[in-house]
Parts: sequence; structure tokens; C-alpha cells
Amino acid sequence: MKVIGLTGNAGTGKTSVARYLKSLGAEVLEADAVAKKLTAPGEPLLGKIVEVFGPEYLLPDGSLDRKKMRRLIFTDPNARRKLEKITHPAITAVIEKWLAELRERPTPPLVAVIEAALLLEAGLERLVDEVWVVIADPESVIRRLMARDGIPPELAQAMIAAQMPQEEKIQRANRVIDNSSGFNHTRDQVAYFFRKLVEEQSEKNR
Repeated sequence: MKVIGLTGNAGTGKTSVARYLKSLGAEVLEADAVAKKLTAPGEPLLGKIVEVFGPEYLLPDGSLDRKKMRRLIFTDPNARRKLEKITHPAITAVIEKWLAELRERPTPPLVAVIEAALLLEAGLERLVDEVWVVIADPESVIRRLMARDGIPPELAQAMIAAQMPQEEKIQRANRVIDNSSGFNHTRDQVAYFFRKLVEEQSEKNR
């Protein structure tokens, strides 16, 4: 089984790429979905977050106010580090368990994908065979963030500034997917890379 670590900064379109890889036959785990599950009402992790940040980061229904938390962590580096210290070990444990379960199948999948915005920052690249980075030009990123989440321009800029520079991620990538020119072009790149990977794996398994 070949494990891809799929990453990219907010607004580059990595989740769309992950879902396309799933349609091609890859097993996919989205770290953000894991984080949401682990911080749902009643989960111990949510209790730890409230202990550190206070009940003002909960919505009336008891769920995490993700928009408010996002504003905080992208404008306060110290708060971001505190949140990551709470969440990263638990998310990593889920990912490791998922990979182990895939490998224990009678017929493991040829390709598994971990989609994580903080793949490199959290040291998750140790779990993967290849790092794929999705990139996009800054104008497209800001436009997508504003359209998708209703984020004001100043917060979009702060989110970009708070992340590892795109250039550094490119340097650490095995394959780079440019999602600046519309998803049809992106799909062609992803399909090509995936096909090559499957061919390589099939050759090894013969």
C-alpha cells in the first residue's frame, strides 16, 4: 500500500483533490473530518479545549464555535500552538489506527491518502510515502476563502500569513498539483499522478 500525504494551504482546493482521488479508487481520510468528530459535543477533546479557551468558544447547542476559534488561532500564534497541542496527538492517533487497519485487510488498497492542511507542520510526513502539495495563486486562494466561508479579506490574509509558506511546501513535495486554472486542469494532473502511482504499485506487486 502506498500512502500519500496530501496537503496545501487553506483555499488551495486540497479537499476537492482528496475527494477526486477517492473517486479514482483511493482510500481517503480527511484530517479535518477527524478533528470535527473528536471535538463534537460530549467528546473529551472538546472539554480540554473549553478548559483552555473558555466556554465562550461554545455555541448555544454545546458544539465548538469553529468560526470564532478560527479567528482566534489565525490572529494569535500562541493560541494556535495551544490548540494544536491539544488536538494534534489525538488526530495523529486516529490516522495511525486507520493506516494499521487498512494494512491488516486481506487485500489492502493500492493507495491510501491522508488529507491534512498541517501535514508537514504536524510531522505527519513520517507516516507517508509521498507528499503531494496542492497550490494556487494568492488571488484565487483569497477569493475562495471569502466565497466558501464568508471570511473577510483581512482574515483571509491573516490565514495565509499564519501558514507555512507555499514555496516551502513545494520544496518538500514529491508531486505538486496546481489548482490555479480551474478544476478540469487540476483533475488532469491528479489523474496522471494517480495512474503513475497505481502502475508503479502494480509492478511491485507482480
